[in-house]
Amino acid sequence: MIHIDTQHRRIVSGVPHPDSLPLIEELRRIEPRSMSGMPPVIWDRAKGFQVCDAYGNTWIDFTSAVVLANAGHANPLIGDAIRGQLDAGLWHNYCNPAVIRLRTVKAILEIMPSYLDKVFLLTTGSEAVECAIKLMRLHGRTIHPDKIGILSFLNAFHGRTMASQMAGGYLDQQAWMGVKPPGFYHIPFPECTRCPWGKREYRDCGEECLQRGLESLAAQGAAPERIAGVITETFQGPTVAFMPLDYVRALRRWAGEQHALLTFDEIQAGFGRTGKWFGFEHYGVEADLICMGKGMTSCLPMSAVVGRAAILDLAEHGDMSSTHTGNPLCCAAAIANIEAIRAGLLENTAALEPVVREALAALRRRFPDRIGAFHGRGLVWAVYLVKPGTGELDVDLARRVTTRCMENGLLMLQTGRGTLKIAPPLCITREAMLEGLSVIGQAIKECLL
Repeated sequence: MIHIDTQHRRIVSGVPHPDSLPLIEELRRIEPRSMSGMPPVIWDRAKGFQVCDAYGNTWIDFTSAVVLANAGHANPLIGDAIRGQLDAGLWHNYCNPAVIRLRTVKAILEIMPSYLDKVFLLTTGSEAVECAIKLMRLHGRTIHPDKIGILSFLNAFHGRTMASQMAGGYLDQQAWMGVKPPGFYHIPFPECTRCPWGKREYRDCGEECLQRGLESLAAQGAAPERIAGVITETFQGPTVAFMPLDYVRALRRWAGEQHALLTFDEIQAGFGRTGKWFGFEHYGVEADLICMGKGMTSCLPMSAVVGRAAILDLAEHGDMSSTHTGNPLCCAAAIANIEAIRAGLLENTAALEPVVREALAALRRRFPDRIGAFHGRGLVWAVYLVKPGTGELDVDLARRVTTRCMENGLLMLQTGRGTLKIAPPLCITREAMLEGLSVIGQAIKECLL
């Protein structure tokens, strides 16, 4: 164990701390095995961009608790709002009207493009995606009874529930379904670093890439005119790969020609993460539906679908609701979260983007045979760790680097895909950001010795 005591990190014991092992083992005994894959750090408290255990250790957080704590952990504005709502005495009201829900919907619409004019509040990202799929199919069936196809992308992630996982592009995660629901189709995502068509570099070929992907629909048994909607992450999670602009614009045109809706899954990209309120704004195209969640409250479970009134009003009374729709405590957190981000966090995120880009470029020059690429905007980035000479993503190296970072006072997400995911709270300072990036460089060096 190396003792660490810097301005932002403090490691005074082995990780995991010996006293934490019985607690970790008890959780493993009484929770499903799927819950046991996280780093062996028992979170005790978190503040801003730091996480602490109960044993004197403090980490810089590059995870935002899975890209969620955009406004920072335990943001005081959000805490005060939740306490105020607790004291107000309304903790739950189902779908019954409430002033706090009205205020929340209006606050969200204030930061959305004006052509999106209705908001449906939900609980989880998966629930928002399921709702968007339902709305896309309801829209499609106004045109033709069989217009129910949902087009999405390989290697996409949209949630854990059945329809959201069918829309997701990790086909190996769908085996548990047995007989799969029909009507879901996938084409390659235009990740230029690993071009699905084998090209060495991007050459204004986004429209060509889309057309080649669409040609595969026939082999999947999908007629373009039967596609009800397209859903895409604004960037793909493990790689933080954004679509080329010409690809997105060609996709927008194609969806319009097919009378299909275009949905952006903003669950990771929203609420300032990319330096804009919503990541799809970088593309300069209009969306028909937006799914949002995670950073919507920076703490409590809340999600939403935002879209045009003509689409959100397709569901009849009673056909689209949720037990915790607009929960008052979550609403209070969402309103305060927007206020906190508005109070300088968008500007901080945009200002730190070139700092991160420059530091990662230097890191790539330092390890040219091990860092194949890096992608990102604002405060969400991915570093591709590769095997020398092949360019193949090195999953084992990424696992060892994230573990070493944890031991050295930096929490990182385990993507399981050979990339290092960087997504700190948007309140992180320049000094802490650079310190965390230096830890990554040191961890790579140590893992390659």
